[in-house]
Amino acid sequence: MTAPTSRPDRESALHLAVRTFNARQRVEVNDLAKALGVNRVTVYRWLGDRDAILAEVVWRLGERTMLDAYASADGTGGTRIANAMSAFVRQTLAHAGMRHFLTTETETALRVLTRGGHTFQPRLVALVETLLNKEREAGALSVMDIDLHDLAYLCVRVGESFVYTDAITGEPPDPDRAERALHYLLR
Repeated sequence: MTAPTSRPDRESALHLAVRTFNARQRVEVNDLAKALGVNRVTVYRWLGDRDAILAEVVWRLGERTMLDAYASADGTGGTRIANAMSAFVRQTLAHAGMRHFLTTETETALRVLTRGGHTFQPRLVALVETLLNKEREAGALSVMDIDLHDLAYLCVRVGESFVYTDAITGEPPDPDRAERALHYLLR
């Protein structure tokens, strides 16, 4: 972990946490503080506790991944959302930092990524809901008998089920199964 050249602040602390995560290293408040030349209380003030930091790191990576997946997804309506979510699942599983996090800190990862008290899952659900609404407003997604927020939540949970399946059932993650399930859900 190397310290930034400018005066440390919240953004530089978060940037360092992302770099650490991407390097498949454990993100720790003490290590961030030391590398930044500040005390741990300052890092807590800027970013919160370790779980909050990890949720923000994964959100930074996940938001960009989901937006890119949507922008490059084929199709319209439910097909486009299913393709985007499938690409998101594949890229999540392919990300070295995420695989390391899920493998070496399984319980922490599940807590940070799936519990409503943390910020990752609610923001991902909101983003998917926004994308669903965009498709509906374009006339590409028919009005369904389900609230878009609930549908977004289901999409996220389906994706999570196949990303975290090794921690849940012991089976290896399978993005192909996620893709089939998402297309079935959004047909």
